[in-house]
Amino acid sequence: TPAAKGYLLFAKNTGGGRNRWSLRIPVRIRAMALTGDHLIVAGPPDVVDPKDPLGAFEGRKGGLLDVFDAASGRKIAEHELPSPPVFNGIAAAGGKLYLAEEDGNLSCYGTE
Repeated sequence: TPAAKGYLLFAKNTGGGRNRWSLRIPVRIRAMALTGDHLIVAGPPDVVDPKDPLGAFEGRKGGLLDVFDAASGRKIAEHELPSPPVFNGIAAAGGKLYLAEEDGNLSCYGTE
């Protein structure tokens, strides 16, 4: 249900048994990357504005980029985006994160 409990993000225990961790986040994940110790997810916010019910789904509510510790699921950072990413529009290379956005921009995050 949109804008209810959020989306379930989890780390599966490949050896069987319970998941290593799980949490609900207010992001409709469209792009995801694992970089060393960090799990990065991005997408439109999981919101429904009564004045514009399809606004988030159609990209009018911007986007969110969240960074999690891959081992524990602890949120490390959250950034608002001017536009949500395109489906699978994320790449990590050379210590930088590249994000292709619905508005046609390609953003690069990282240190010089």
